Amino acid sequence: MCTPHVELLPTASGRWLGRHVEHDPRSRDYAHELLPADAIRSVAWTRRTPVLDQGQLGSCTGNAGTGLLGTDSAARSGLTSVTITAAAAAASHGFFTAGVHAPDEDFAVRLYSLATVLDSISGHYPPTDTGSSGLGVAKALRALGLATGYSHAFSLTALTSALQHGPVMIGIPWLNSMFDTDSDGRIPVTRASGVAGGHEIELNRFDATTGDYWITNSWGTGWGVDGSGYFTTPDLRWLLYQQGDVTIPTWTTAKED
Repeated sequence: MCTPHVELLPTASGRWLGRHVEHDPRSRDYAHELLPADAIRSVAWTRRTPVLDQGQLGSCTGNAGTGLLGTDSAARSGLTSVTITAAAAAASHGFFTAGVHAPDEDFAVRLYSLATVLDSISGHYPPTDTGSSGLGVAKALRALGLATGYSHAFSLTALTSALQHGPVMIGIPWLNSMFDTDSDGRIPVTRASGVAGGHEIELNRFDATTGDYWITNSWGTGWGVDGSGYFTTPDLRWLLYQQGDVTIPTWTTAKED
């Protein structure tokens, strides 16, 4: 039902990746709605937890999912603590205990570990640093009772529509030109530089005037502008066409209408 493709882990830059391509045809049944063009506005969703640093581990998917937990959306405020119920802990394959957890790097690694059990990639972490997928992390968030489900955006228009309601998680090929940003945070997408691997990141800001899409990375605050950088519209559209994916969790903690 899916087509896994390995794209990981350490690179010549010293930065670690870890995202796999995992497309499930059933995801088409959960496509995010498209908003009319006049409904699209600039948005900048506040992240209430620090920028994470995955270090020498291919846990970018867990880091991106943890970043989403700690970032505001229209439905709820970003979480600065996460409560795992006893039932969720029992179903977490031993990676979580019941109680209150900080959405920090340790949490991200545990989330990544659970995702490697739930995705369709061969192998689990630990002991093997297998990498994972956005779909795997969405399944992990649901298994933990933190999300009730998730949808997918299959175009840049759908992604921008989803951003009107909150941050999203994107999985894209990471080119060799993209390891450093320009001084203003622009991520250079030089297609001839070649693909270094696959990366999963949180996308939480859109500037409707410039058409720029800002991400928060998982390589510490020393990368980009305090850990963030942006793609231009043409660059992000091209990256998503290269077997990219966009995952949008529906949060359990959302406010009722």
